[in-house]
Amino acid sequence: MLVLAFDTSTLIGSLAWISAPSESPVERVESFAESAAPASPGHAETLLERVDSLLATGGQRVEQVGLVVYGRGPGTFTGLRIGLSTAKGLALARGVPLIGLSSLECLALSAGVDGLVAPVIDARRGEVFTGLYEVAHVAGRPTARRVARDRVIAPSAFEEMLAERDGDAQPLIVGNGVARYREQLGPHGAIGPARAAAISAYWMAVRGLERFLERGGDDPGTIEPVYLREPDARLPRK
Repeated sequence: MLVLAFDTSTLIGSLAWISAPSESPVERVESFAESAAPASPGHAETLLERVDSLLATGGQRVEQVGLVVYGRGPGTFTGLRIGLSTAKGLALARGVPLIGLSSLECLALSAGVDGLVAPVIDARRGEVFTGLYEVAHVAGRPTARRVARDRVIAPSAFEEMLAERDGDAQPLIVGNGVARYREQLGPHGAIGPARAAAISAYWMAVRGLERFLERGGDDPGTIEPVYLREPDARLPRK
């Protein structure tokens, strides 16, 4: 099966494809390609072109995709809508299943460590989208268990979220929110490297295939982005 995965929750566009036997363990990935780069001028203008270019690196075409995996957010409102509409369009046009994954969970899966991970996405308005995940690698493949609910908070409230964890382990803090709020977040855990600010769409694809084999695809008619708060732009009150 050819699996296409992408995340547009931030200004970095993460994309990957993997090829794996459709009824075999996900550890048996046969080939893959992955990229992460700023979406300039924006996801709307670059996403489909980048999908075609990445697939072409392995002689693949979008017509061969058998599963679409996308990042549901939280993240920027526009980025999430573009990701959702693209994922739905590809899935419905091709008649293939769709899986939506939490962008925070995908950041945790991409951290490359075992232990407590706090993914942090810049939510603007002086806030971050964040949560806590316990990450473990089994046979070289990461799994992430949520240990504190995803939320939108001010960086100053980060310590309150940490109080919900079992024990006193300090998390590895990763994501694009680190660059903006390093001073506030730094005392509460280890700061991840710059490369950890981007989601690994390879692990997105692997996790999406695993979830599909477990329970089937999501309903493209009802799946929605995860916003965690109201969008910045609102209709005027009458």
